[in-house]
Amino acid sequence: MSTATPPVTPRAHVLVAVKELHVAKTRLSGVFDVADRTGLVLSMLRDTLSVVRDVDSVVGVTVVTPDPAVARLARSVGAHVYADPATPSAEVRTDGQGEHGLNAALAAAADHVRRSEQGVDVIALQADLPSLRSDEFGEALAAARIGGRSVVVDHHGTGTAALFSCDPSVPLDPRFGPGSAQRHLESGARPLHGHWPGLRTDVDTADDLDTARALGVGPATRAALDAATHIAASPGGNSSVTGAW
Repeated sequence: MSTATPPVTPRAHVLVAVKELHVAKTRLSGVFDVADRTGLVLSMLRDTLSVVRDVDSVVGVTVVTPDPAVARLARSVGAHVYADPATPSAEVRTDGQGEHGLNAALAAAADHVRRSEQGVDVIALQADLPSLRSDEFGEALAAARIGGRSVVVDHHGTGTAALFSCDPSVPLDPRFGPGSAQRHLESGARPLHGHWPGLRTDVDTADDLDTARALGVGPATRAALDAATHIAASPGGNSSVTGAW
């Protein structure tokens, strides 16, 4: 009789943080009014959640947010909700390592998940990845499972698209905020290299949105863009998003 221990199937839990809707994506305010911008944020979140929930080893998704509308959407698609007590005026960390509220909430949510689900990998993922594909995310997750903390740098080379902790003894230690990629690397996270354009394209500006559209966006984002009423770009803007979709 064999006494070999059967292999453990890797499991992952994805954390997605979303600000209060009225302060989300303000850099798109020159292209969309408040209602359309809010709809776009929710639609990008819906597409992002749909993709990661289709990845076989993802056993849970938690949306970290203080916003009740975001929480309702998350629950409607089967995600958990972790209440983020942060407010738009949340203080900046005194050590300069990102937005205190966001990072504190993500760290607390990661700790909660690991207490509830022993041995699970934890990933902090951007909420605005409308061009994300499940094979991209699956490949990045497989690369992250070499161990420890790792990071996928965004398409600008300065931000963080995803932060992975694939060792139960290694805290997630999120350091999101401006220039987060460098802070994550300096804190010991290793960069993950792969051709994952959808994973790397988070949307903060009109140019980002053009890049995502060129890659192809998910159905909810597509519908939101089709329904949006565009307004004139701010002076000096040169994005094509003010034209027809």
